[in-house]
Amino acid sequence: MTGDKGGVGKSTFARGLLQTYLDTQQQFVAFDADTSNPQIKRFYEKECTVLPLDIFKRGQADIFLDRLKNLIDPPKQEGQENAEPGKSLFLLELPPQSIQFFRSFEYEMGFFEMVGKDLDLRVTMGAVINRTKDSVNQLSHLRDFCGNNVDYVVIKNLFFGDEESFERYDNSSLVTELKELKAPIPEIYMPDLIAHAYDYLDENNYSYAMGITQTEKLSVKGRVSKWMENFKNSIRPVKNLLGLENVSL
Repeated sequence: MTGDKGGVGKSTFARGLLQTYLDTQQQFVAFDADTSNPQIKRFYEKECTVLPLDIFKRGQADIFLDRLKNLIDPPKQEGQENAEPGKSLFLLELPPQSIQFFRSFEYEMGFFEMVGKDLDLRVTMGAVINRTKDSVNQLSHLRDFCGNNVDYVVIKNLFFGDEESFERYDNSSLVTELKELKAPIPEIYMPDLIAHAYDYLDENNYSYAMGITQTEKLSVKGRVSKWMENFKNSIRPVKNLLGLENVSL
């Protein structure tokens, strides 16, 4: 998950996706690389495996790649008759301004080729955007660099307005070019969660599931429950790109 700009809602979307993975009993591992604001760790470390990753520290990306391999094909531990089952689904939340990390990692190690050929994984870049030109520019830079090595999903955050409010993206040269090539990027909308419910989860470090099961605030339960329902409906058209191809939402 990337927004490559703070405050666009990438952590909100990442948490919704994690909750969906949990609700549908997926076997996955999450990596939280936003060390300055590790939200998925704060909200979900008690409910699933969330591993820290400091991508701006040289050598950590190497550790990440080796860890992925061991998670996919776990080595048999001493005393074990059989190795533990491997994982095949991973979520990585990137911090703002992280595209340079991928540039250097690709240049130094050939990241995309190794992930595809050696780990048999396909990367999806989920890009959360707001209404500003900055979001469009960051997405354009991301695509210029990643090219066809990854799949893309654009997530329009309805916190910033209704579905018609993303004119800068809709009318951008990037969208026009891709439509002419008959290769548009899939677009979805992330529903807006009313402020008091969002703030309640934030204050209590509650996952979305905990917001639904808590008994103190009935309004929060209703708001979060419906938000998760709408969230799952919103990602259904792109579920194959989010590791949920054979899952009923």
